[in-house]
Amino acid sequence: MKKVCVIGIWHQGAVAAACLADLGYTVVGVDHDSVRIKYLNMGKAPLFEPGLDELLSKGIKTGQLLFTSDIKQGMSGARDIIIAFDTPVDESDEVNLTEIFSTAREIAPYLLPDTLIIVTAQVPVGTCEQIASLIRETNPQSDFDISYIPENLRLGEAIERYKFPEMPVIGANCMETLKRVERLFSRLPVSWMRMSLRSAEMTKHALNAFLAVSICFANEIGNLCDEIGADAQQVAKGLRLEPRIGPKAMLFPGLGFSGGTLARDMRTLLHLGDRVGCETMVIDGAWEANQRQNLLVVQKLRKFFGSLEDLHAGVLGLTYKPGTSTLRRSVSIEIINDMVSQGATVKAYDPMADREELVIHKEFEFCEDAYSAAEGCDVLVLITPWPEFKQLDYQRIRTVMRRPLIFDPQNMLNPEQLFQIGFAYLGVGRGMTMIKGVI
Repeated sequence: MKKVCVIGIWHQGAVAAACLADLGYTVVGVDHDSVRIKYLNMGKAPLFEPGLDELLSKGIKTGQLLFTSDIKQGMSGARDIIIAFDTPVDESDEVNLTEIFSTAREIAPYLLPDTLIIVTAQVPVGTCEQIASLIRETNPQSDFDISYIPENLRLGEAIERYKFPEMPVIGANCMETLKRVERLFSRLPVSWMRMSLRSAEMTKHALNAFLAVSICFANEIGNLCDEIGADAQQVAKGLRLEPRIGPKAMLFPGLGFSGGTLARDMRTLLHLGDRVGCETMVIDGAWEANQRQNLLVVQKLRKFFGSLEDLHAGVLGLTYKPGTSTLRRSVSIEIINDMVSQGATVKAYDPMADREELVIHKEFEFCEDAYSAAEGCDVLVLITPWPEFKQLDYQRIRTVMRRPLIFDPQNMLNPEQLFQIGFAYLGVGRGMTMIKGVI
């Protein structure tokens, strides 16, 4: 039975290890965090992802899956090594490759002859070549091939996206390496596109930059619609009818993207342009527009209330996006900090927020349900669009709030239903500043 070693076990690595074991491989996951390893071997993922705990438990019970903090043990007998770190970024969205480069040096002495190394961590273009150089510097006798697969994960849908990747791209600089990667993943029902290492790395940057520009464009149209009385959601539906745009285009007006995947690749391309002396005016403009978009929440609240001093606000949704538990680089946290800096007092609720991450956030009061978060508030702001927020008892929420105002920058609620209950409603790009709302 082919053995695969997956190095770097958080979101991406845990999903990869669990899915490969489910496909029938013998998989050993390696991570230096011994506490994380302990829980993984109990079938507990490092973060919430639908179905992941169950898939981990299944692999462990069948003996297909094991986790260890001993990299020598993990690599023993494996000629297929996957480097799957969730590449960290700092508060300025700058990539930190320290762990990846140290891993390259650490694995070098234990590589078997003719090993295949697959990098799926999101890394700046040229990084795979740097990894290969570090391995050869550490172990000049090493015999390996290196390839890159842009990861296809999507928070909340990670298992489905791993087994049915929407962008099945392989990058390598020789045909035999490309074929080896295809053979390893031949149990997935996809046809792989082959390209060079740098082209594959660049494809991931380009994809996320394109999505980021789409979000910024939709937000700009939405902001204009608010001023002239048009509905950007209807405009988006019209645009999607155009074949050159398509039905899945990211044209919903609302908030900007926060740190993490999109911001990381935007920053990478900005730095790349500076390094090679190539102007990136579209990407520069999108970056600046996005930085301003999330200020919209405070701007609209100040426009209505005049000041946020002594304002009591409830916030629904803290996580990076629905279907996950992490608050890391969440737009909700950025907005709450902005509100607090303007004098507001904030209570917040999220159905899945990681309690350990919540400990460091003293700027708001965390509540155990949405109704407690709304109690006594002048405004209730919905940020992370968890589907269950549509099912809340808004009649009950109306009775506990001090003022009946809902600000829905994700445009997830039905304004007409809220008007009937007695709420004033504020969205983004809906062509209304406070329609039918009396406070």
